[in-house]
Amino acid sequence: MAQLPRARAADLRAGLAALLLLAAAAPAGAELDLAGAWHVLVHYTDDHAEDPKQVRWSDRVWVFERKGDRLTWSEYPIAIFADETGRFELMPSGQNSRVIGAWEPNEAQRQDIESGLDVNTRGSKKKTLSGSDAEGWTTTSKAHAASASMITYQELWRIEAPTSLPVFRQEDVMASARTETLEGGSRFATTEVDPRGRVLTGTYERDGTRHGRFRMTRSGKVAFPEGRTQSERQREVLRGLEADDRPEE
Repeated sequence: MAQLPRARAADLRAGLAALLLLAAAAPAGAELDLAGAWHVLVHYTDDHAEDPKQVRWSDRVWVFERKGDRLTWSEYPIAIFADETGRFELMPSGQNSRVIGAWEPNEAQRQDIESGLDVNTRGSKKKTLSGSDAEGWTTTSKAHAASASMITYQELWRIEAPTSLPVFRQEDVMASARTETLEGGSRFATTEVDPRGRVLTGTYERDGTRHGRFRMTRSGKVAFPEGRTQSERQREVLRGLEADDRPEE
């Protein structure tokens, strides 16, 4: 039997090892399942801001639930962390202000996400979507105005390619009996999914004026705290951080 030169044999072994690693990282036939809770972090710039090059951040929690042949999509725009470092700062007025910049979760905050975040229901929204994993999901009905003089507003939520590289759309639609106009909306287009299906990353755009990137991380089950408000909890955390920074007497 003919033998390959050593260099050629080494190249083949290296190539085979690389293929085996790829196969282990991305199992054949694996599909993404969105069901559950996710923390969504966005870094973006705003064309209409005083400094359009300044990177800003926002975050929210999405929860997807399958109910029969429908999919519900809930959004909670207020996520509450036990540690608010890098997210908010306490102003002299006593109000909490969002920190400008590209906030990234620290180790404690990553643990909060993994175990499940508290959320505030203020401003939350929930949509029921119809469709399938094969064809995508979309809101089940559209509002129609009774007359040309009556204007209706509706948010249309859609998910394209939900099991591979999902594209999430939240569109604002104004309509009358004669016309329908897309006023704006947000688009989260996934470009990469980690091998375990726990982190999605991609591009973000809002109303054609906000542009950036998003990272969507699978989270534990959300909780709805009773008693203290988000602001009260943030004040406690921020005052604790200020106390830690004071020099010892």
